Amino acid sequence: MSLRAAVLLAVALAACEKAARVEMEPASLRFGVRGQTAKVHATPVARSGRPVPDEVCRWSSTNEAVATVAGAHNGATVTAAGPGSAIVACRVGEVAGEVPVQVRVVAKVSATPARAELRMTDEPAPFRLQITALDDGGAPVLGRAASSRCANEDVCRGDGRAQLWAVGPGETTAVVEVDGARSEPVAVRVVDARTKAGRPQPVRGDPMAEIERAVRKRDEEAARKAR
Repeated sequence: MSLRAAVLLAVALAACEKAARVEMEPASLRFGVRGQTAKVHATPVARSGRPVPDEVCRWSSTNEAVATVAGAHNGATVTAAGPGSAIVACRVGEVAGEVPVQVRVVAKVSATPARAELRMTDEPAPFRLQITALDDGGAPVLGRAASSRCANEDVCRGDGRAQLWAVGPGETTAVVEVDGARSEPVAVRVVDARTKAGRPQPVRGDPMAEIERAVRKRDEEAARKAR
């Protein structure tokens, strides 16, 4: 048999083969944020072990409230929709490949202490809150960005590290947010602990006149040195 005939025969045999199983990559998916996405790929395989890429998937999800899937041919994108478990499947004829999907989102955030006393000092420094984030199954969630916000920013301000900064004397509350989940309010009290030197000094006289006199004096001294 000539090489060309052998190739044509192999192509013909491949065309006749049907998928006996569907191999999935990756084997499973785990998400931690709503809206997070991941790619999946299906490879239909014949009984002989030969891939049959012309067999096209029909994609589906067992629970679209947890994960949705969309794609053309044998590649698709899975998107986390909400907490829970689902199975994303590629069906080819009578066989299917499945990818178990778990979505665990931040459901509870706690910030301690429940009452924070901040001090205004000569050198501003942040007050660090201790943050715990738990998913919907009660397991700790690590490595997520936490931000803080004060209800009255004339008293304190938060930042992108869940720290609090003293702004002015008084009382307010603050909350911490992780992936859209918020903590219970933290009571905040700010006291002014600055030294006299660290506090703004009262303005006396005409500030602009003082500046003009200083500039004239500097210019006169420069002119004398140039003579």
